[in-house]
Amino acid sequence: MKVLVSSDDTGGAKLAIFKRGTDTSKQDAIQPEAITNCLIQPYSNYGSRIIHLLNYNYQYLIASRYGGILSIFDFEEKEEKENDKANKDDANEETLFEHLHDYRIPVEKDDKPVALVKAEKLDSVFVAYESGKVFVIYIGDFKFEPLLINLSNSGPISAFTNNPRRENVFAYGGKENDLQIVELYDAKVNSTIFKKEDYRLVFSPKTIFKAKNVKNDHLNLRVPIWITNVLFFSDKKEGSCKHYNLITSTRYGQLRIYDTAHGRRPIKDFQVAEKPIVTLTFASEEENEVIVTDTHNMIAKYSLTQIDDKAFKTNSASAGNIIKPVPKLLGKFTGGNTGATFGVQIHEELATFAGLDRYLRVFDLDTRQVLAKVYLGVEASSLLIIDDEDEEDEDQKRKREEEEAEDEQMWDQLNKKQKQK
Repeated sequence: MKVLVSSDDTGGAKLAIFKRGTDTSKQDAIQPEAITNCLIQPYSNYGSRIIHLLNYNYQYLIASRYGGILSIFDFEEKEEKENDKANKDDANEETLFEHLHDYRIPVEKDDKPVALVKAEKLDSVFVAYESGKVFVIYIGDFKFEPLLINLSNSGPISAFTNNPRRENVFAYGGKENDLQIVELYDAKVNSTIFKKEDYRLVFSPKTIFKAKNVKNDHLNLRVPIWITNVLFFSDKKEGSCKHYNLITSTRYGQLRIYDTAHGRRPIKDFQVAEKPIVTLTFASEEENEVIVTDTHNMIAKYSLTQIDDKAFKTNSASAGNIIKPVPKLLGKFTGGNTGATFGVQIHEELATFAGLDRYLRVFDLDTRQVLAKVYLGVEASSLLIIDDEDEEDEDQKRKREEEEAEDEQMWDQLNKKQKQK
């Protein structure tokens, strides 16, 4: 397997190459084939560390960095030069992915990127920042200057995403900035718009939904708002362009499900964690399960269709026992993690995680069995699976080729006997 993990300590990344069964915490276990520094530039440091990694159509690796930098790398790994091989300990000499370009985005140095979103029809990416600023960047021409899009009625945001089924529709939210859905541009627009002089006029956000906060709590106090993640999900009834289904997570450990056809308030409001939720990821293509991580060490999978009506219990001096429904907990991923998990990717049968405890862990998505555990030595904010296959060693390759040759010989003999009859 090959997994690229951001390195908060250096401002670059590490490419880990390993097989299933790798465990660096055990001396007698399989060890990684290589852990190599990469994506390191002269300006790389903690202040320009990578927050998001994106595979852009297997053509580019795109990294959004702290400090308003968007780095573009060639996705194809570059072979090491002969003079590099003698300097493997020098991280700056490792050039696995060729650096192609940097976009300088006009934001404050402490304005953190909260999302990096691909827009295939536009040959572009959108980068959103905590300040509420959103930029569209045309990847088809590195001379293109990032274009600022002013979100209507926007405050600080912590989440920004697009609808995978309607690429021009986005949703966002943040601290005291409740969920909003906007149409950033007309659905008929494609990448040719950037060749026209008036392309800026195309990006004019139109608010199509604005959520309303949940009702006051049992003490009749207003419930605070702080959205940390937003995901669109499909529904059989979703046929209208004005009908959307979404799930959000909050800084207060809640999951909320919205159906815009049924009003502005969430149709379901679940308390699943005591700590702030930092990542929210669908665990299946059916989008009926989610994986949640928090700021402590929780990595848990929940069902969105199976609900435990009496799972959450708390006691109030004024209201007595309070019982609320909670999505059924399908299990926790426990591999010894001791810190917040920020890097999450689900790929087919694999669930891959990395975070503050400096480990990369790969689990079987269904059984939650640890398939690999690799110590990286750096804190991570994001990860990207480059290759999920185990590379064969020479013995395995020879054995497979011998088996294939035997099978071919057997079929040849059967065909000859068939012809003789």
